[in-house]
Amino acid sequence: MELRLNVRGASDEEKQRGIEAAKAVFAAAGISAEQAADGMFALEGWDDASCPEDGEPLEEEDNAATVWMDANKAAIRACCADWPADEVPPHLLLELVD
Repeated sequence: MELRLNVRGASDEEKQRGIEAAKAVFAAAGISAEQAADGMFALEGWDDASCPEDGEPLEEEDNAATVWMDANKAAIRACCADWPADEVPPHLLLELVD
């Protein structure tokens, strides 16, 4: 599995800089990108199901999802460091792909 950053208009160098920033977040948290993505998947699945009380993500999954979101933010900041603020995308752009 590898990380991909989809930022329209970003150069390959900028995208790679973003991916490296995301990897640093995963390393600092002591979890893999796969574990973080699994946590995000659990959180999104719970949200898609209208947040039922009996289907709430486990604490571990919730923490992993937080790391994924932090990694995404770090990736966007690093990728778009030299961009005008109004051109920096505000949403999740990091993906884990085969």
